Amino acid sequence: AGLLSHAVHAELAVVVAPSVNVDSITLGQLERLYLDKSVSGLSGANLIPVDHKQGSAQRQEFAQKAMGKTERQLASYWSRVMFSGKGQPPRQYSNDTEVIEQVTSDPGKIGYIDAASVTEGIKVILRIP
Repeated sequence: AGLLSHAVHAELAVVVAPSVNVDSITLGQLERLYLDKSVSGLSGANLIPVDHKQGSAQRQEFAQKAMGKTERQLASYWSRVMFSGKGQPPRQYSNDTEVIEQVTSDPGKIGYIDAASVTEGIKVILRIP
């Protein structure tokens, strides 16, 4: 699983369980979801985001491409949110395999993985080049 961890600028795939009633998501919706803000237009799906561990290549790519932020900016955002008691950051997992396990074992979760890690049994709702 760790073979791709050093790939720079890989395509990311945003994934959910096949049973989730969402076929696509916009970058704007994804950003709001990952910042724990209300998201409109996701057909009533209550998705819970899961994240990669801090410092991982996937997380850095995701922060930059999907959120338009650096990992440090995201960390300070969450420090403020948690300090004010208004939310918790998404739970972090070590690698694509763990994210896939979370998403498939709990159909309310949404995650992102390296597009090369996409397997049967998960649904890609957005690709981030």
